[in-house]
This record gives sequence, structure tokens and C-alpha cells, in this order.
Amino acid sequence: MGDLVRVKDKFQVTIPARLRELVSVRTGDYLEASICQDGILLRPKRLVDTPKRKPSILAFLHESRTATRTREEIDAALSADRASWDR
Repeated sequence: MGDLVRVKDKFQVTIPARLRELVSVRTGDYLEASICQDGILLRPKRLVDTPKRKPSILAFLHESRTATRTREEIDAALSADRASWDR
């Protein structure tokens, strides 16, 4: 059986801590609400900020293949790109 929550003013509900931790939901995160057979289903949604979007692997491969680079240079470039994604 699931956890019991109460609908408050303005139809707000509190997601129990145990469930929030299981799905890694934090303050400010977005949830997608949809109707399912048994009621309402909430799914965590991650929004991608366009400027921080990761570069296309296809673009990287195309760039790597057209340039004359050694395997070591390609590996170093790929590692640098991956490191920049976490910034």
C-alpha cells in the first residue's frame, strides 16, 4: 500500500520524504502530472537549458574524422568535452 497524503489549501500535497529520496526529487524540480487508470501519476521531469545542452556526439565524430588527429588527441578532446558538461 502507498503512503497517504492529504490535499491542502490550493490543492497542494506533500510528497513523503521516503518517496522523494527514492526518485531524487528536490525543491524546484518539475513533475509531470497525468491521469492513469487508478488516479494521478506524477513523474519527475528534467528540463534541459538550451545553452548548456551537450554537443551532439555525431557532430563530434564528424569533426574528429575530418581532422587529422591521433587517437590520443581525439581521446583528450573527448575527455575535455565531457569535463565541460559538468560545469
